[in-house]
Amino acid sequence: MPTRTERLVVMANEITSQRYPTVEHFCREFEVQPRTVYEDIRILKEDLGLEIKYDRFRNGYYNANPSKKLPQFELSDGELFALLLGKEMLSQYAGTVFEQPLRTAIEKISQRLPESVQIDFGQLSSMVSFHPGAVIPISRKLFLDLNRACEKRLPTDITYYAASSGETTKRLVNPLRLLENRGTWYMAAFDTTRKAMRLFALHRIQGYKLRNERFRPPVDLDIDAYLESAFQLEHGDEAQQVRVKFGPRAARYIRERKWHRSQKLTEYKDGSCSLEFETRNLDEVKRWVLTYGAEAEVEKPERLRQMMATELKEAGRRYTGAGLKGPMAVSLVK
Repeated sequence: MPTRTERLVVMANEITSQRYPTVEHFCREFEVQPRTVYEDIRILKEDLGLEIKYDRFRNGYYNANPSKKLPQFELSDGELFALLLGKEMLSQYAGTVFEQPLRTAIEKISQRLPESVQIDFGQLSSMVSFHPGAVIPISRKLFLDLNRACEKRLPTDITYYAASSGETTKRLVNPLRLLENRGTWYMAAFDTTRKAMRLFALHRIQGYKLRNERFRPPVDLDIDAYLESAFQLEHGDEAQQVRVKFGPRAARYIRERKWHRSQKLTEYKDGSCSLEFETRNLDEVKRWVLTYGAEAEVEKPERLRQMMATELKEAGRRYTGAGLKGPMAVSLVK
C-alpha cells in the first residue's frame, strides 16, 4: 500500500490533469476508505495550497489553478545518480510484468523535477550499463496478491510444483516476505502442514487462493535472521560450519566480496585463502564451490567433502567417456 506522500503526489497529478477523478476512484486505486481520501484532499488544499474544486456535472475534482502544483524538490548529485541507476536497472525486468510499472514510476519522478534540474538520461546512460542474467517471468497479479497476503497476514492455499522432487502438492501457508535472488522471485512463508519455514518460487505456484482471515506469525520467528542464515538463499534444518580453501588465483576474487555475515577469511603466504561460514544448506554450497573447479577444496564438514567427491567423480566419468556411447565416446577414448 502506498504511503500518504505517494498518494498525495498521484492524486495531485490526476486532479491537475483534468481527469476529474472521484473519491470512489481513489478508494479503488489506493485501497483506502473514503474518509482517508477526503483527508488527503484537505491536505492538498489547506496545507499544500492547491485550488481543488468539485465539479458537480462531471462528478469529480479538478485544479482550478493548474499553475499551482506541489512544491518542487531538489536532488543532490548522488540522488540524481540513484535515479539514473533505477532507470538503467529496468533492463533487468525488460519483458516482464514489472517493466511498465517501474518505467512509469521513474517517468513520474522525472516529470516532477524542478526546472533547474535537467537530466539527460541518454548522456548519463553512457556511464552505467547493466547486463542482467536470465529473469523468470511471473504473473503481475500473482505478485501483487501475494504481496498483499504478506502485508495483511492472510493465510493462502497454494498448489506448488517442487522441482527437486518433481511433485505437485497442495499447501496452506502463511506468507511473510517476498524476495528476489538472481532473477527469481520467492515467497518466504510458514508451511502450516510441515510446521516450518519454507521458500516457494513464485513461478512454480500453479494455483493460489487468499483466505479472508488473518494469521499470527510465531512469536519466536525472526524473519530477517531466518533469511540471513542462508549462504545465498536455500535453507535446511541444522546449522553447519563450512570451510573452503581457495588457490591463489581464485582467492583474488574470494577476498573481494562479503559472502556471508558469519564469514571468517584466513590468508596464507602463498596467496591462497580459506573462507569459513555457517550455513543450513550444503547443496547450495556444493554448487557454488563447483564453479571454482580445481581452485577450491572443501575442508569441512566431511559430509560436504563426500558430496563434492561424488559429484566430481561422476563429472570425471562423463568426460573420460566411461558413461558415453557412440561416436563421442570413441573420439574421447582416442
